[in-house]
Amino acid sequence: MVSFSIIMLFWYVFPVIVLFACNFIISTFSLTERFKVKAPDISIPFLFIGLNELSKDSYGQSIVPYMVISVLLLGICVAVFQAYYYGEILYGRYFKMFWRLVFLFSLVLYAVLILLNIVHYFS
Repeated sequence: MVSFSIIMLFWYVFPVIVLFACNFIISTFSLTERFKVKAPDISIPFLFIGLNELSKDSYGQSIVPYMVISVLLLGICVAVFQAYYYGEILYGRYFKMFWRLVFLFSLVLYAVLILLNIVHYFS
């Protein structure tokens, strides 16, 4: 059974902390004007670390290999979509779309993992 602790509460609010911290860093160093970088762009590695730790704490094993396979499949799907829809693959547009979709994927996966953890705790 999953034991609830302060550490688990930290991993529950970790994505919010990461997004606020990344937004603060971007606004402090004016990265949006210089490099066209937004908070989701630099928060992805931190979300992967949080997903790894939350899954290890909750279920005793990491879901990182499954996430890597899913991200690779997402990259293939984005390439096929852009080739079909636009008729060509432009690297800048591809990597921007891919990286933003990886952020959405990791954020949704984080929310699902938190919900599963809460359901597992109360059942």
